[in-house]
Amino acid sequence: MIRGLLLAVQFFSAVPVRKNLPVGRKESIWMFTLNPVVGAFIGAVSWSATALAAGPGGTGPFLTAFILVLMLAVLSGGLHLDGWADMGDAYFSYRDQNKRLEILGDPRIGAFGTMALLFLLLGKLAILTELIGRGGLMPAFIVFVPFATRAGLSIYLSVSPLAKRSGVLVFFIEKMEGFRIGIPAAAMLALGGAAAAAWSESLLFPAVGTAAVLVAVLLFKNWTVRNFGGATGDLAGAFVEGCELLLWTILLFCM
Repeated sequence: MIRGLLLAVQFFSAVPVRKNLPVGRKESIWMFTLNPVVGAFIGAVSWSATALAAGPGGTGPFLTAFILVLMLAVLSGGLHLDGWADMGDAYFSYRDQNKRLEILGDPRIGAFGTMALLFLLLGKLAILTELIGRGGLMPAFIVFVPFATRAGLSIYLSVSPLAKRSGVLVFFIEKMEGFRIGIPAAAMLALGGAAAAAWSESLLFPAVGTAAVLVAVLLFKNWTVRNFGGATGDLAGAFVEGCELLLWTILLFCM
């Protein structure tokens, strides 16, 4: 379990874990199971930074939102943003599946990837600025959103075929059956929603947000199979970013 958590921190965050860890079947299962915990940690640190900046005489709503978006990106190492940009380049190339997969693997970013990234970040900034201005961005929700999106990621990977036969994602996924990460991830999502409801003393957003993650998993799985043939590491990262934006938007309408 500890090795799995360290692997999750090592692969899914910018926190340096300078240790060679064994990557067997058990460690891989725990890594995906505990990835939501890494998300909660990222959310907690991001909230602490924004709370410090927005203290008495501190930053206004826009700058506070910028700090939050920046912290979420930095603590995840920009990994998921890279996936979102690559997905934008690949999908809007309007090529066949093989060419789209080739574009996903290209480390360079093109015009469509740049535009996709720009609209994603501007969307987050706009929604979070509005939430902060309304006083609706509770600490519980800042922790819950990155937690829930990563639980959703594990569920997505457990139910989606792989689009490639090589790569880092294949290296981990081929070591286990999907249900071994999907069932624990669904349990983590439910527990996270319950904890957020208890912490915030509000049931609406945690309940709607939990349901929205499950719907997003189903829709994104079908979309990626149709357009890419299945899941890849870049598409997994794109799911996290897109699901985060979805949850912030839902929170805005739940206020």
